[in-house]
Amino acid sequence: MATATVDKSFLKSLTAQLSEKSAEAERIAGTFKEENGAFVISTEQRAAYVKAVRDAQEIKGLIDAASGAESIGNYLDAPEGGAPAAAQHYGAPQRGTEFKSLGDMFVESEAYQRAAASEFKDRPFIRAEMEGKSIFSLSAGTHTHQALGTGQELPLTELQRRKMHIRDLFPKAKTKSAYLLGVRETGWVNNAAQVKERYASDGVSPATGADSDVFGRAPRSKLTLEPVMYPVSEISHLIDTHKNILADDARLKTFINTRMVEGVKFAEDYDLLHSVGDGQKLTGLFNVPGVQQYTGNAKDKYSVQIRRAITKSLLAEYEPTGLVLSPTMWEHVEVEEDDTGAFRVALQVAVGAVKQVWTVNVVQTTAMPDSRYLLGAFGMGAQLYDREAVSVTISSENSDNFERGVITVRADERLALEVPRPESFVLGSWTEPTP
Repeated sequence: MATATVDKSFLKSLTAQLSEKSAEAERIAGTFKEENGAFVISTEQRAAYVKAVRDAQEIKGLIDAASGAESIGNYLDAPEGGAPAAAQHYGAPQRGTEFKSLGDMFVESEAYQRAAASEFKDRPFIRAEMEGKSIFSLSAGTHTHQALGTGQELPLTELQRRKMHIRDLFPKAKTKSAYLLGVRETGWVNNAAQVKERYASDGVSPATGADSDVFGRAPRSKLTLEPVMYPVSEISHLIDTHKNILADDARLKTFINTRMVEGVKFAEDYDLLHSVGDGQKLTGLFNVPGVQQYTGNAKDKYSVQIRRAITKSLLAEYEPTGLVLSPTMWEHVEVEEDDTGAFRVALQVAVGAVKQVWTVNVVQTTAMPDSRYLLGAFGMGAQLYDREAVSVTISSENSDNFERGVITVRADERLALEVPRPESFVLGSWTEPTP
């Protein structure tokens, strides 16, 4: 029996080196200057910072490789005559943190296991559901193996940065209703002011001390509201496939995650922006009356146009929390340089941090045209309500599916979009900067 071991001191040394490189990168970043809300760095600073980050990534790769060697050693040291590697994999807990996707949860569900035990002969109607924001906040980082034979276990690849959707800009909220009744603010006049305790009889002049003096009265502000009905709408699609796919767990999970579920999410992104409400459909933010408009100035670079749109939101007394733009225009913002050739706003994005510009979270989506962008106070100005989180249903009870050995897969969700304060959103139009 072969044996493979990993020197613990080697891993400890690599971890110490990684810590040093991380501290070095942080120290270099601390020397960057901030002018007018943008980072300004020299060519030397940028080169030193990139080198430190790349060195850290190389050390991280060595740590992953060493950890993989240790897992191989554990495999080789396993008792002979035991179960195949796949069976041991499924029967033993995973080391480290494992993120389960909706596909994982589906094939591990009781409904799926019961159907599998009957070899899918009982006309399965199986439904898996997952709550929360975009399912990609929990997916990636897991793997499966062929059920027959033995195999070599490879180390897990680095966790991919999850794709952001527009819904991720909203605080989480749920509803159990079929529709929502609310009000929309269409006007506000704030007359709040200091009020003295006593005035003359006219209520305006200073008090005289006479019995005719009156107590001060607070001024009246004005708030204009209109009732609005927000429908709970369904987004769904389905596809037919042969029943044999149910026996292939790995393909099934990939199929659910990358096609059915994410298809719903792509449609959701588009509808939250462009849907024309008719009493049953959502009213997208492009079509809500009262949303502010802003057209960029040709003298301003793209990042400056965003900053001026932020000002419009602030003048309406709303702090913007999210920015939605197309991937093409986000590229323009990321690679934007100042007069010295240094990146102006994209530094924190280049090293894999949260996408932000002017401290506002960014979502890039193909649902947004290259000519427009949307800025707003997500949560205060608008709220997304989940009636039914994204779910996947599989059934053979559709048309002549049973006779043909076909199953129908359906993915759907139900949600409502409330926009009580449309003035908190600014719909911007890009203007190409003049060189």
